[in-house]
Amino acid sequence: MKSSIVLSVEPEVKPLGLGGDFEKNAGLIAELGFDGAELSIMNVSQVDTKRIRQTVERYQLVIPAIGSGRYYTQHGLSLSTSDSEIRKKAMDSVKESLKVAAELNSNFIIGVAQGKFERRYEEGFNYLKDCLQDCAKVAEEQGVLILLEAINRYLPAIIRTVREGITMIDEVASPSVKLLVDTHHMNIEEKSITESIRQAKGYLAHIHFSDSNRLAPGQGHIDYYKIAEALRDIGYEGFASAEILPEPDPLTAAKLTIELIKSLPY
Repeated sequence: MKSSIVLSVEPEVKPLGLGGDFEKNAGLIAELGFDGAELSIMNVSQVDTKRIRQTVERYQLVIPAIGSGRYYTQHGLSLSTSDSEIRKKAMDSVKESLKVAAELNSNFIIGVAQGKFERRYEEGFNYLKDCLQDCAKVAEEQGVLILLEAINRYLPAIIRTVREGITMIDEVASPSVKLLVDTHHMNIEEKSITESIRQAKGYLAHIHFSDSNRLAPGQGHIDYYKIAEALRDIGYEGFASAEILPEPDPLTAAKLTIELIKSLPY
């Protein structure tokens, strides 16, 4: 199974992964044996894609995805709000990020940036669907995927389960929109993590490994060996990417993650 861990591009940002000196952390990720780095980027308009490419190429790393969570948490942008101006700004930001993702030979995650419904679920769902259909055109042009993440009910999200994600993807009807699942969120929302993974066959393109307590995989009660079996059963060929609290410290968390991933029967 291909492995990656979240890495912040901006040194001042503390992500669910590794933050600080980008080049130093890229070297550390490669040294530990990860195949890639999933990027956390706060300001895509200011990112130096040439420097990022040079750095990851130096360490023979792949960038499987870049995240969008800060669109909502820092800038209040939502793809499902009833405010048409905010939706427009959110879509413009997504489209800009899709172009950056293409430059980095990567894909783009839409997680909490999907926002939450304000009056009725169906209304929020339809706003999100319309935005995704619009953004998917750019994704198709750029040759990248939009990774729609199913997120638990305690965070802003229209899509909370695999079934809801599949429904949305079917309605958007674009080959550029695929599903991202996170084992931490699944532990809260899904009746069975492994059966939900099996239901996602043909839709799943990225998975976050994060244990029940948001720590490194293996530090909570989620059974990753059964998850690996389910992923193998559906022929999953994507990345297992750690989006975790950097505890007890970032290096230890990263080491625990890669050790767990390499121990899996996949």
